[in-house]
Amino acid sequence: MFKQSNDAFIVNELIGNSLTDLIVEGDIYIPENLHSMEKIIYTSGKVKINNISTLSNKVAVYGELNYTIIYRGSDEDSTTQATNGKIDFMEEIPLQGVTERMSASINPSIDYIDSKIVSDRKALIKAVININTEATNSHNVEYISSIESDGTFQAKTNSIVYTDVSSKQQVELPISESIILDANMNEILNVLKVDVVPKISEADIMNERMLIEGVCNVGVLYTEDNSFSTLNYITKEFPFTHYVEFKNSDDSMMKNVNINLSNVDCVVSKDDNDERKIVGLDIDMLITTELYNTINKNVISDAYSTTNEVDIESSDISLSSIIDFKSSKDNFEKTFDVDNVTIKDIYYYDAVAKISEKNIYEDSMVVDGFIDVNVIFLNGDNNKVDSVSSSIPFTSTVDLSEYNDISDVDIKITLDDTGAYRKGLNTILVESKIISELSVKDNKNIHVINNITLGEKLNNKNMASIVFRVVQPNETLWDIAKNYNVSMNYLGKLNNLDINDNLMPGSKIIITKQV
Repeated sequence: MFKQSNDAFIVNELIGNSLTDLIVEGDIYIPENLHSMEKIIYTSGKVKINNISTLSNKVAVYGELNYTIIYRGSDEDSTTQATNGKIDFMEEIPLQGVTERMSASINPSIDYIDSKIVSDRKALIKAVININTEATNSHNVEYISSIESDGTFQAKTNSIVYTDVSSKQQVELPISESIILDANMNEILNVLKVDVVPKISEADIMNERMLIEGVCNVGVLYTEDNSFSTLNYITKEFPFTHYVEFKNSDDSMMKNVNINLSNVDCVVSKDDNDERKIVGLDIDMLITTELYNTINKNVISDAYSTTNEVDIESSDISLSSIIDFKSSKDNFEKTFDVDNVTIKDIYYYDAVAKISEKNIYEDSMVVDGFIDVNVIFLNGDNNKVDSVSSSIPFTSTVDLSEYNDISDVDIKITLDDTGAYRKGLNTILVESKIISELSVKDNKNIHVINNITLGEKLNNKNMASIVFRVVQPNETLWDIAKNYNVSMNYLGKLNNLDINDNLMPGSKIIITKQV
């Protein structure tokens, strides 16, 4: 006879993940109030996910590609101008095992984007978007936590330790700021591009509140209102502070805080001298905060009876457990040459790191990839605005020696303190700090017993009075005892073994028939 104690816990079970390449392309038409195109100088884009829905064995993603094209006009002065727009897209990503009740997360990135002139007022833009999809199933798992028995029932107990999200919040953080040009600077003719990069510097929990501090780095590329319509790029940092309420939280809890740009609006206005020197900015950011708890559960993973047949209902569950969040920094410095051109001045640059391969070797992770650099400059040979792009290889190594059990590592590479400088007549020096942000995981496949029912009495009449069993590789005393429906203690005493001893393959175990 036995008595089982049942319990339940909520798990966020990993169902599957997928990396999909999506091609997005469309036609771009230049408005009548802008000059026609002579040459496209620069093409950039950002992906915005508007909706995610889970269907049977697939995930539907709805989003948009927001693009900016900077081009050299075909007017007499070759004025630099820009046009913006968006292209909607929808993609159904196959993912076996997904149902409508599950949830999915999407991490998009642009792998490639470019545009070409079709006619003087029409261009074709094409982008390859990497969509990283992960589906999870949040559900209750009933399990047997302990068993009381008169000795006729044997149970194996496992201790499961994992981390899970205890609380998650997403909050919008809007800020309204202005950049005012100095008195000796030219007025703004047209804004070509606005860059906004929010960064979190501190996130601390105190009195059940998380204090989040950071800076919003803003850069504005524009044409100056002068006879040459020259380009200029101004930057400014705006600090921000935000509080998020978290009940039953403390600073010892593992936390993950991310911030992303949702939207930015830019308006140029006049100052007190009636000059267009004020850039008004309305910036919307999304802060995602997660707190993690360590959960410890004792579960019955196997059981049998020495007197009766048993009917066991069990489940196999995939748990994705976060061990730690880690960040590391590497310095990067490389040069590249620009053929057949003289660089007179650099107006603008941007850079993004892309991972091509990642590998874990013993106690470190090695990441190989490319830093894609775009530079807008003044060509000294013809005094026209021009551009160049280059993909520069990099390798980054992250130390993982402090961790014992690693099954997977998610990594995101970003760049900080990036600079591009003219070196000589046609060489560009690129400097940056490569930031590796890691989620170190210990993914587990666990087996739990949900329910046990006793069946008919065992019939051991045909069992020999004594059996000499040869131990097979990886076989345990539990395996043999269960196979012959005898108790672990009985089998251990009979063979002068501790029930926790490892068995030597090829050795013999004696089993006698119990009456």
